[in-house]
Amino acid sequence: MEKSTLYYVQDALCGWCYGMSPVIRRLFEEHGQDYTFEVLSGGMIRGSNVRPISCMADYIKQVAPRLEETTGMKLTDTYRREILDKGTYMSNSEPPAVAMAILKEQFPGQQVPLAAAIQEQHFVEGKDLNEVETYLPVVHAFGADEADFRKKFESKEYLEKAQQEFELVENWGINGFPAIICQVKEKLYLVARGYQPYEQLTATLERVQQEASATGE
Repeated sequence: MEKSTLYYVQDALCGWCYGMSPVIRRLFEEHGQDYTFEVLSGGMIRGSNVRPISCMADYIKQVAPRLEETTGMKLTDTYRREILDKGTYMSNSEPPAVAMAILKEQFPGQQVPLAAAIQEQHFVEGKDLNEVETYLPVVHAFGADEADFRKKFESKEYLEKAQQEFELVENWGINGFPAIICQVKEKLYLVARGYQPYEQLTATLERVQQEASATGE
């Protein structure tokens, strides 16, 4: 029987995606045999919206208590000090999307852990996602070749792959993250728009499968 595909649409710079990370990881660990998991980068901040984090730091600090209370995921002191307080970090969704495009091509079955590992470099370790060195702990942890990664990170080919993902997400009408889409054969179902706790997410997925079965998908 053909497995349904779960598309996890996220952005490495999205705090609510960081908060959703334990939920999607648990889903991946407990239902990896039931679904094919694919991570798509949403492209939340790009083009004319690329700007220093100082423009958004106050807003992020205001939202942080609600994010932490809702998801249980805390913005670390290191992130606050190195990213928010310094204020010089240039928020740009393209570089982490490029990194994801490179690594998921090599490790297609590990896309969910890869996305989480990249976000941890930023939200936990306070690292600059525009710098190739930021991704090297992830590259080494997953067993990818460093020289190959460095070369691809600067290539036009993988930037285009990332931009194609942004376009796909946009064509699906998704402009908020995280989002989860379930594809059963040719039909797409919106499972989650925004953060959802695990129990709510699995209940929604069950309803989607029932609806797909009822319509003969």
